[in-house]
Amino acid sequence: MNLKDFEYVKAVAQFKHFRKAADACYVSQPTLSGQIKKLEQELGVTIFDRSTKQVTLTAQGTRLLSQISLILEQTKVLKELAASSHDPLKGKVNVGIIPTIAPYLLPTLLTSMKQAFNETQFSFIEMQTAQILTALDAGDIDIATVADVPDLASYHISSLYKEDFLVAVSEQHPLASRTEVALRELNECDILMLNEGHCFKEQAEQFCFSAGVEVSNQYKGNSIETLLALVAMNDGITFVPKLACTARAGINYLTMKPNQQRHVVIATRKHYPHIAGVELLAQWLSHHEGLKAHLLFSS
Repeated sequence: MNLKDFEYVKAVAQFKHFRKAADACYVSQPTLSGQIKKLEQELGVTIFDRSTKQVTLTAQGTRLLSQISLILEQTKVLKELAASSHDPLKGKVNVGIIPTIAPYLLPTLLTSMKQAFNETQFSFIEMQTAQILTALDAGDIDIATVADVPDLASYHISSLYKEDFLVAVSEQHPLASRTEVALRELNECDILMLNEGHCFKEQAEQFCFSAGVEVSNQYKGNSIETLLALVAMNDGITFVPKLACTARAGINYLTMKPNQQRHVVIATRKHYPHIAGVELLAQWLSHHEGLKAHLLFSS
């Protein structure tokens, strides 16, 4: 019995196919099948039902898989703790980043970030928050750039910045001559929102609800840029995080009363071996002049 055998079992349970599992584990199918058979013999149980086209777990196999997953997770924690003395943030670092941050943060910082951390190869993946946390738990990404939400309570958090939400309106909109608007005044407006799954959308809906403001369902977009294109056509208004509030033809930005903000952070697993490096990265990002300039942008 060894950890590789456990990894093979977990892979077959995931793919429900021995060849696909073998490919994912970078071994031949006979090797993988043989090791699982030996493990079954050693434990005296049948883990997989092989009598159907799609391989499935037996009842005993389902119970064993829970313990196998726990053992593999604890092994990963052990390795991360043992590696905690390694130099911070060297080599490849996979970064998950939500779509309402990525297009606005990365162009501002990426070039100078690569120069400042020249021994690190950053790889960025855009995902919604729930997907990012799943990937973080699985070890598919190393760090996550997200808005601070209650779901992050079990992770190590490093602060990046806070940004206001502004209201984007068309230059033809009755509010366009204003520089500030009370949230309750938006009740007569068509408010455009992002699709489900965006934490930015959930937060915007929360402060609308608290002010008694109804949200339009006429359009739900996958990107802030799509919503802003509709705003420019005077087809509604939308909320925009400050970092995304660059000058755009046909659009004015208004501050809100009461002020609404989101807190952007870097999240990592609590046992990630390079937390000191993550803290250094967060500190560098939060003091970056380009980021400060964008957050001070005045409409």
